Amino acid sequence: MSSLPVLAFALPALLGLLLWLLRAPARTAWWTSLGGAAGFVALAAAMIARAAEGRLLVHAFGGWRPPFGIVLVVDRLAALFVLLLAVSFFWAVVALAPGRVGETVSRRALPVLWLLVAGLVGAFQTGDLFNLFVMFELVLLASYLLLQVPGGLRALGAALPNLLANLLASLLFLVGAGLLYGATGTLSLADLAGRIGSVPAGTRTAVLTLLVVAFGVKAGLVPVLFWLPATYPTLSGPVAALFAGMMTKLGVYALLRIAPILLPGTALPGWLVAAGAVAALLGVLGALAQYEVRRLLGFHIVSQVGYMVLGLGLLTPAGLAGAVLYLSHHILVKGALYLVADELERRHGTRDLRGMGAGAPPLLAAAFGVAAASLAGLPPFSGFFAKVGLFLATVDARDWASLAVLGVASLLTLASMLKIWQLAFRGGGGEAGRGGRWPLAPAGLAACSLALALAAAPAWEYARATAAQLLDVESYRARVLAAPGLGSEDLPDEEGEP
Repeated sequence: MSSLPVLAFALPALLGLLLWLLRAPARTAWWTSLGGAAGFVALAAAMIARAAEGRLLVHAFGGWRPPFGIVLVVDRLAALFVLLLAVSFFWAVVALAPGRVGETVSRRALPVLWLLVAGLVGAFQTGDLFNLFVMFELVLLASYLLLQVPGGLRALGAALPNLLANLLASLLFLVGAGLLYGATGTLSLADLAGRIGSVPAGTRTAVLTLLVVAFGVKAGLVPVLFWLPATYPTLSGPVAALFAGMMTKLGVYALLRIAPILLPGTALPGWLVAAGAVAALLGVLGALAQYEVRRLLGFHIVSQVGYMVLGLGLLTPAGLAGAVLYLSHHILVKGALYLVADELERRHGTRDLRGMGAGAPPLLAAAFGVAAASLAGLPPFSGFFAKVGLFLATVDARDWASLAVLGVASLLTLASMLKIWQLAFRGGGGEAGRGGRWPLAPAGLAACSLALALAAAPAWEYARATAAQLLDVESYRARVLAAPGLGSEDLPDEEGEP
């Protein structure tokens, strides 16, 4: 059994609890978090190096093999999400320096962020739906606390739609998981792969619809998307950057995880394609109408989640590969854009683009230019290769309507990025930073996006291998269930004999 999945979960969980209990001074907490985040990146890199070889890292707790005990499973998809989380979290910690955001915000946010990361890692690595639900709730608890870090009535008001939407999603998830357990006798994904086919078609569709809707709500997919643009502008800037990059992707990850195993043979993949296309268009139209930077970017998250869901809904190798590459680029780019927005708000003292005035430091302008061009899908940036992958997937599926929608949404995305450039950056100049602060965090994430563009060929090959692994359900099932440990035959009989 591999210990890497356990270490990846234990590191953020223990550091979060340690910082919470010791209540260390802000600078001590920040330096500790910075070192821990760097170590977390190294651990995630080691994990993805092993997963890239095609290995399945399985760790069964308590000596019970799946599906009888709790199991962590890391394949190419899980390892990729953990690495992207580690990179995004590192730059969020850099941006949470006490000298930049204030000692109070830094001291309050860092312990809870570590616990949020632990929940996300647990969700990415779990091998069954019940523990996925538990990790979802840990993530949501941490997110509610982080919403109140800046304080104020606006943060309190934004917590309400977030709370209502996610409580609805959690309820649907719990009911769906319960019904699925009643129909199959298991919630282990590997075990479900062999049992889901025996469930009557009508029951199967009804139960899985609950899960798909629950994950769609958490991803900010239409029609329950209102909470996302209302919530993210109220968060502390670095926290909002991590949320923008990773939180909605938790719902997308859950859909990617269950779609090849549970959804074939139902009408749900087609509905996901339609919902993704509608979200891609409606989200960018909402963004065009906004002048508050982070609210504008929030509507863009809705739009780009639509791209990913459309690709995974195709349930083809090309569609899944396109979705994987697109979410990889988007996590980095969206985090960079939120960090840029935070810098703009701090420098100009307003959230409204119309009140900012043109001009910004060259490093900040460069970070925005790279991230914005990538989001719009301009060559040679990472978003171009990601969108080409999705476009080709729709062509292979002969889904011309989706192809047209994605093309229009891309043009409108470019228009909204040009609006930000015109109002906040055009004119050049600007000071290096209020109080000597250099925008290192947004520049760092933008540089990671550039690195992804430079590695477009191996990144695409990794995405294709990930898609093939996701679709090879029988191999996943066999390798997880073959993990060493005790099984039902080792339980004592009615007379207490083994």
